[in-house]
Amino acid sequence: MENLRGPLYLDVAAKGLSLAGVVMMVFGQGGWFTVGLSLVFIGVLIGACAMVAVRRVRSPGPARPTLFGSWGRRGGSSDEDTGS
Repeated sequence: MENLRGPLYLDVAAKGLSLAGVVMMVFGQGGWFTVGLSLVFIGVLIGACAMVAVRRVRSPGPARPTLFGSWGRRGGSSDEDTGS
């Protein structure tokens, strides 16, 4: 769990920026809408970086389910019948 501390901080920062941006867009007047929009955009980019960082930190193993079943397997045989 020590390795996930950095991505956790990135995730918290992304959500905080996005929330601050939404508040600025709702309650701000004039140019503050544009500032809020840019904060939300930056928050989404940081959130994407956090997701990529978590994917790189995790070790691949059997405990992690694959999306769409056997499509995500690399170098292994699929569970489907080959029709012989």
